[in-house]
Amino acid sequence: MRPGSFRPPVSLEGRYVRLVPLEQAHATALREVGQDEEVMRYLLHAPGPSVAEMASFIGSILDQQVQGTDLAFTILQTRDSRPVGMTRFLHIDRPDDAVEIGGTWLGRSWWRTPFNTESKLLMMRHAFDVEGVHRVCLQTDLRNERSQRAIERLGAVREAVLREDKLLPNGYWRSSVFYSILRGEWPNLRASLEEKLARPWNGAEER
Repeated sequence: MRPGSFRPPVSLEGRYVRLVPLEQAHATALREVGQDEEVMRYLLHAPGPSVAEMASFIGSILDQQVQGTDLAFTILQTRDSRPVGMTRFLHIDRPDDAVEIGGTWLGRSWWRTPFNTESKLLMMRHAFDVEGVHRVCLQTDLRNERSQRAIERLGAVREAVLREDKLLPNGYWRSSVFYSILRGEWPNLRASLEEKLARPWNGAEER
């Protein structure tokens, strides 16, 4: 991985979503689509209910981006450029050619649509094909079965459960489920996701 890898600005465009650099101008729209408590329920670090708290949350992520550990995106739906969620590369490990995809959330109206699958495909394509990583990691809360199923539908390999490895702000000890995709697995996985996204989607639940 190059020393200058995973540096902004990066934009990634697909059929359903466009990933653009996260910025403070997106705070109001993101707060609107993220009002549902269930959307933020399992995030390690979730913004509060106000626009000001969303702006502060965005600011902390952008600070990490300046430090080179994160690269953050706002997820826009392509048909009208409306912000519908967030995602990012984090724990960027340049010496070991590894990166995590995480901090992902979508407004409830976009659950079980192609939006999450295409967002992950765009990011993995950038990580493997542009930045040349060897390993992409994903993790989620052990309680979040919906997220686990979504990660498994991508084709990621479940590796381990770290028991009570994260202390949440409410005092709860979270256990984390880890998944990964390796460079040697990527070509087949990429072909599978591209074939899946090429199928017609009529607005019903994702297959």
